[in-house]
Amino acid sequence: MPDWLMELLQQWGALFRPYARDIALAMVATSLVVFGDDLNRIIRRQIAHWHFVWRTLVFILVCAFGYGALTLFLTPWVARQLAGFSNLWLPWFCLAVFSGLGMLAQRKRQV
Repeated sequence: MPDWLMELLQQWGALFRPYARDIALAMVATSLVVFGDDLNRIIRRQIAHWHFVWRTLVFILVCAFGYGALTLFLTPWVARQLAGFSNLWLPWFCLAVFSGLGMLAQRKRQV
């Protein structure tokens, strides 16, 4: 690969580096949107026989606190994983992850 192209790709990757935490947050949030239906379905099956009040309370706890906690705890972990990529591979990995999430959303008819 020509040196000028490697340098260009390195610079492109360096533009992503300061936004690793924001990119991680976007990845986690998008994943929760894509897989949230599945998680809700699993929980719904587990609590289907409960009284309405308890089911509602669990729904509120899962949606308000559960997804919020997942976001808070997973975002720093994903950001650390992104930090492990070199500037050359960081943009390509981000593109691949968001493309994969987009294809999953399309397959699940969310787009």
